[in-house]
Amino acid sequence: MRNVVPFGLLAFTLSACAPKERSFESVCQIVRRSDVDVDDAGTVTQIELELEWDPCPGDQFQVVRGGTDFAACMAKYPVRTYVPVRVKKWWDDRGYYRWDLTRVGDCERTPEPESEGSYEKSQECEDVASFGQPVGFFCRRRPEKRLLQICPWMARK
Repeated sequence: MRNVVPFGLLAFTLSACAPKERSFESVCQIVRRSDVDVDDAGTVTQIELELEWDPCPGDQFQVVRGGTDFAACMAKYPVRTYVPVRVKKWWDDRGYYRWDLTRVGDCERTPEPESEGSYEKSQECEDVASFGQPVGFFCRRRPEKRLLQICPWMARK
């Protein structure tokens, strides 16, 4: 006789093992702001921000888009302003972690994970020398231990 695990028990067991969603807080500098769409009345209906992760080593940037309410709220923050941010990190069904911003400054933002307008750019670079002379540089695009100690939401696994 075969042992059969009831489907409900199996589904519960698998869901209990699934990685959980986490939240983090950090600080970013607004390095670029673009009005992506403006309606006939002149109201910004979609904004794009490029943010640099201030505490994270290397060159860590986040580009986010938001709608009308987010654009109106962000109008009070000029470029080069440092703002607190809230990060949501979750497990993607494709087998890795993802993250996005849910708040910039005091402006709430609803992430759209499949939106192509929001993404991150990440690299850590170091000089390369030959016999004590600089000959170039080498950049890593995958997060390393030092980066993940300071900015753990950037871990993919």
